[in-house]
Amino acid sequence: MLAYSTATWVFIVIPLIVIWVCGIVDILGRNLDWSHKAGWVLIVVILPVVGTIAYWVLRRSSDRDIERSQAAERDLAAGARPHHPSSDADTLGSGPHAGSG
Repeated sequence: MLAYSTATWVFIVIPLIVIWVCGIVDILGRNLDWSHKAGWVLIVVILPVVGTIAYWVLRRSSDRDIERSQAAERDLAAGARPHHPSSDADTLGSGPHAGSG
């Protein structure tokens, strides 16, 4: 019985709480007027699962989201790979501890 309840917490309850908190943070961080923010927060707090799902389904993309998506599509069309500075081959051996050891 303990394993069942642990699995329930790890695979169902905790992810739902994380998605719920992310939804509230996203609502509060969006460029909406206070009445829309208050309405969505109220819906998500009163109906945590259904309200959060409804918010994510009905959420409109912001201008920033659209710009990031278009930039990613352009990069993919140009054949560019996502770049992360720590994976750059030129910088792998050039740190302050390079050659020591």
